[in-house]
Parts: sequence; C-alpha cells; structure tokens
Amino acid sequence: MPDHDAAMLAYVKLAGVSQARKQLGPRDKFLVLAASAACRAGWPAVAERCRELILAHNAAHLLRKHPLFQDALRDADFQTYLKQIERFCSYEKAEYLLARQEMTPDLPKLSTKLSPGDYALLLLGHSEKP
Repeated sequence: MPDHDAAMLAYVKLAGVSQARKQLGPRDKFLVLAASAACRAGWPAVAERCRELILAHNAAHLLRKHPLFQDALRDADFQTYLKQIERFCSYEKAEYLLARQEMTPDLPKLSTKLSPGDYALLLLGHSEKP
C-alpha cells in the first residue's frame, strides 16, 4: 500500500507534467488521483485545490455535483469513476512515469520546513497553507 503523502505528490507532479504539455484530460485524471490521496493523507486543502483546477477546465465534470471533494468520495457514482481512474494510473505506474521524467514524489531536500500538503499546494499554484 502506498504512502498517501507520496502518492499525492506523485500525482500532483504528473498533473504538472500534463499541464506543461497542454494535456488537460490526463491532467484532470491525475488531479482526481491526487485529491483522493490527499484526502487519505489528511490534506483536504490539497483535495479542494485539485477540485478547483478540474472544474476550472471542465465545469461539467462529475465533481460539479459536490461542494467538497470529500463529499464526492461518499457518492457511489463518483466511487465507480474513481476506480476507473485508479486503473488509468496506479501508484506504481505513477512512480514509473516520474522516473522516466527523472522526477521523484519526494519533497525537495532544501525544503525541510514544508509539509507534503504545503508542497503540493505550491506545486498546484496555491500559496496559502492548508
């Protein structure tokens, strides 16, 4: 079972790679996975930032029905969708994809004061702490 902080960071970084390549469909899938891992890791602010980014690109996304990402996790339809997305990219595949980009899901060595949640928010373009 993956470390949820590491999974959250891996998916956030892959979302950034997809964003840089202007591949917004895959980016949104990585953001859903990052938000799910963030909820499991106890970083609801990261999950909400992911939700904001998804809805800014796709206002008709399944997440639109839910005021919070955590609410979506309780919905059976969303759980079905999440299982499909998890098949799209498991944590092991995320690690492999990051390695191909010469990246890791780790925090930068110089930022010992940043929590995984704070670092994820920075990567997602959000400067406020959770």
